Amino acid sequence: MERGAPTRWHRIELEGDRALVEIDGETIAVFASEGRLHAVANACPHEGNPLVEGEILGDSLTCAYHGWRFDLETGACLFGDVPVRRFPVELRDGEIWVALDRE
Repeated sequence: MERGAPTRWHRIELEGDRALVEIDGETIAVFASEGRLHAVANACPHEGNPLVEGEILGDSLTCAYHGWRFDLETGACLFGDVPVRRFPVELRDGEIWVALDRE
């Protein structure tokens, strides 16, 4: 996505503490943890496995398949070597909104 392109926000609904959404061909996993929202690319950068199936502990997400672990605040890889892509997410008047633009 080119720099300066307008942000496109999309309203989503969580089922429990997570949701999987597809926006313009991009599959995004959204998590609620400890009162905060996080949105990341659903494909683990290691082998493409679905991160939505991972384990959340505080602000970290562990891929269920090979144990790669990511900081949900920054996208940094804590166990492995490639960060996960993050997307803007926010709560507005009780509704959750995700933007397609990458952070």
